Amino acid sequence: MSSKEATEKETITSKPGAEAKSMAASSSGGMTNDRKKELKRLVLRYFQQLTQGCGKPNCENADCASHPGFQRLNKKEALQRAMVLASKKNKPKFCTICTKPAKVEKSSKENGAGKENGAENGSKREAVVVKEPVIEPLTFATFQKLIDEAEGGTQGGSDKKPDYTKAIRMIGKIFADDTALSCSFPSGKELKATEQDSGIEMKNVTAFFTVVEKVAALQEVLNGAIGRLCQQLLDPMKNKPDAPLYTLRKYLILLENPSFLDPEFHPVFRKLCEIITKLPEAQKDILVNWMSKYTAKRMEELIGRIQQYITVRWYTGRQVDDLQYGTTVLGLLYRANEPWRPHEVHHYGEEKSRGGMLFSLRRMAHRDAKERENKSEGDVKTTTKVIISSKGDRHTPLVDPSMFNNDAVNAELSLKADYKRWYEGSKSSFCFCKNPFILDASSKRDILHIDARHQMSEHFRQAMFQRLTFGPIGSSPYLVLMVRRDNLIRDAIIQLQNAKLENMREDEEEENNMYFKKPLKIKFKGEEGVDEGGVKKEFFQLVVAQLFNPKYGMFTYDKESHICWFNKNSVSSDEEFELIGIVLGLAIYNGVILDLRFPMFVYKKLMGYDATMKDLQEVDPEIAKGFEKLLRFDGDVENTYCRTFSVEEEAFGMTRTVELKKDGSKVPLTIENREEYVDLYSKYLLVDSIKRQFTAFKRGFMKVCGGPALKLFRPEELHRLICGSEDLDFEALEKKTQYDGGYNKDTPVIKNLWKVLGRFSLEQKKKFLMFCTGSDRAPINGLGDLSFTISKNGPDSERLPTSHTCFNHLLLPEYATEEKLERSLIVAVQNCKGFGLL
Repeated sequence: MSSKEATEKETITSKPGAEAKSMAASSSGGMTNDRKKELKRLVLRYFQQLTQGCGKPNCENADCASHPGFQRLNKKEALQRAMVLASKKNKPKFCTICTKPAKVEKSSKENGAGKENGAENGSKREAVVVKEPVIEPLTFATFQKLIDEAEGGTQGGSDKKPDYTKAIRMIGKIFADDTALSCSFPSGKELKATEQDSGIEMKNVTAFFTVVEKVAALQEVLNGAIGRLCQQLLDPMKNKPDAPLYTLRKYLILLENPSFLDPEFHPVFRKLCEIITKLPEAQKDILVNWMSKYTAKRMEELIGRIQQYITVRWYTGRQVDDLQYGTTVLGLLYRANEPWRPHEVHHYGEEKSRGGMLFSLRRMAHRDAKERENKSEGDVKTTTKVIISSKGDRHTPLVDPSMFNNDAVNAELSLKADYKRWYEGSKSSFCFCKNPFILDASSKRDILHIDARHQMSEHFRQAMFQRLTFGPIGSSPYLVLMVRRDNLIRDAIIQLQNAKLENMREDEEEENNMYFKKPLKIKFKGEEGVDEGGVKKEFFQLVVAQLFNPKYGMFTYDKESHICWFNKNSVSSDEEFELIGIVLGLAIYNGVILDLRFPMFVYKKLMGYDATMKDLQEVDPEIAKGFEKLLRFDGDVENTYCRTFSVEEEAFGMTRTVELKKDGSKVPLTIENREEYVDLYSKYLLVDSIKRQFTAFKRGFMKVCGGPALKLFRPEELHRLICGSEDLDFEALEKKTQYDGGYNKDTPVIKNLWKVLGRFSLEQKKKFLMFCTGSDRAPINGLGDLSFTISKNGPDSERLPTSHTCFNHLLLPEYATEEKLERSLIVAVQNCKGFGLL
């Protein structure tokens, strides 16, 4: 094995991104160990200078906390500033006193905090492991009393210094004994810990750390004790699978320590994360249950603390273990943020043999074929149900799931390398693809494309063996569809079926669907031109507009909510609903944004999520309001509503009765069974009534996008991937725009253009985007992710602006005045329907 390969096994390599060039220059994957240590040393020294200062009354260093005009920073802000200073080529000088070892560092070394042999070097009295809970647990009231006693003698102008000896002794005793710590901060007079509730008064834990943080002596003792305790807990004998439930409480207490924001204590935090990572799965599940009871503020603070650790470790070392332990603990919080939905580790192709990768796709296809034979076509996910919000459980995330994305990782991670680790690695190996919550939607989109290319390369390798046996068979590198405008849908269905036959080999028993992953080319019969992207965009627009037209009968449209939903009475064929699914999948692989009006539940259903009452409110607001009134009604439900467990529907002039359960028409609705009634009725509306239509739709979508990479997405990310973002940030577009033909950002007509666009209404901005790009929405990461070019199209004239939608290219004459530019642009964007401009 080469030294380079050996290094890749130990560290995660990456390619610096444009958004982190300065830091990447100092922290690339090829950095030597000495350079890593030097970078870490500089970050720590700048951090101390920004937080502690040098002590000089009139320090002239603007990057020192002792400077008269220095604006105080919290620890998070100071760390970010320290990383920027350390990454500069011309590094700012240190103050004289600040270059000396900080007092807290010396104390930490003396106490053994953050060192591997910390338990040996520390005080024997404080490091004693008490086998029985002989130490009285800590409560905030007791601790505050000791603080008040220590500071009592300093009031009234006395020069006497506070004596914190008793408080220091208590901290040393409690945090040296994991049993005593685990029993501390009870929410009541007695310790009561269950699998659902830790019994910890978290506000008292926060108050304790806040008081300690204000007194340097207390903080030094506390951090030293925590360092020794974590070193002890690394012993496997300390964490037994059958340990009492209450012993897990100490981890929630320790995670609240705000000192972990300080890079000086990251080694201790790493140990804590390692201990939690190595807990049995059943114990980690209990921690998730407890964390799910956090407030949103507490959840945000803890996420920020862990993200800070991951970011610093990413820039200063990128050791796999460092990243793995922090990411695992962050994953527990991710599960706690949405405890009602199933969470699983995303392993790639668990049935794949490491030695038989060549034919793995063939085996997967045959396995899927057998599964389809054993299941009815409508059996997509029969367990879908509506979760009734009135039952008291939380069914909305505490914090925005995007908070779990790490900007540093997404900016510089080599997605190809991470995908390779995911594909080839074992279940125990670490990669970010197994922890997709840390990746943003753009990274997941790129991984989806990498996976498609990988699957196609595997398919072509298999084809080589077939050619050796049966001779060469021509295979186009593109998926080409030849369609007529006046018979678009039927031609598209036939062409896709023909493509399937053309791409199936004689030795295959089942279609492999690899041809869907080829780049799409569209040709309209009787029309000349080469599809460089614009014709393809028009094809998608025409197909979507036709299939979603209410007159076509496949979908219903709610004028109030502007939502399209599957028509349960549709007589359209399964092939047409399957085509919609294929169109969505092809749009993803070909980078085309679609104007769809599906509710979010469609994407949740594609990803296997259950529904909530919020989903029903989006699909059918009126029925959802009625259900909410029913669940709140305090009167005689049976005689007031006069309903049974059945539904009457009219279709094509006929009325039919659908029973929600066996003999449902004989079961009256009562106050006792109303929640069951809402469950069953909602399930009928969202699942059973559209089973045929949705099954065909999902089958088409999975033909194109099905696979491990799709499981990385959240429903809202899948929605943005298909439909783009409605957040139109034209300032971000201006920064990323490129110019050609003699224009630059300072050309007068360009300056006038951005002034005009800044005055445009939202509707006008959408029309401008449609005129230039063929879509009125931004890419998944916003307009800053759009490749947009403006070129000169001659001198001042009466010509209107034109565009190449294939290339997101605006051709703009050099208009003499701002008024003329605005007038010409408005005329152009309001008359851009069709593919006739360019």
